[in-house]
Amino acid sequence: MILLVLIMAALSLKSCEPCCVDKVYSITIENKLIDTIQVYASLNYPDTSISEEKPRLKMVYPNKYSRIDSKEKWEDILPNNTVCVFILSKDTVDKYSWDEIRRDYNILKRHDLSIQDMKNSQWTITYP
Repeated sequence: MILLVLIMAALSLKSCEPCCVDKVYSITIENKLIDTIQVYASLNYPDTSISEEKPRLKMVYPNKYSRIDSKEKWEDILPNNTVCVFILSKDTVDKYSWDEIRRDYNILKRHDLSIQDMKNSQWTITYP
């Protein structure tokens, strides 16, 4: 009888496991440069201006990759089905204030990607 109770308890815990594990949805950024870049994602498309407040930038070292993560599916959080990914030079971020970067739109590249674009690229952006 005790063995049966233990087996039932173990099975009920096992079936609950997926609901207790945090799922992360990632966009991978690959840096093929010899310089370090920094990136962030904006959900404000079609507004393609640089964020007024400096966002948390993700560092992507030369010939490495980093991820922009979401705890929700990107499909569920993009109001216009498109994410803007801004790529900036680390040197620029180190040298200039965020206000100057915004004013001069001093970015290396901006990717405006739909969910379908992201699926087609397997959720990976390669720079350059």
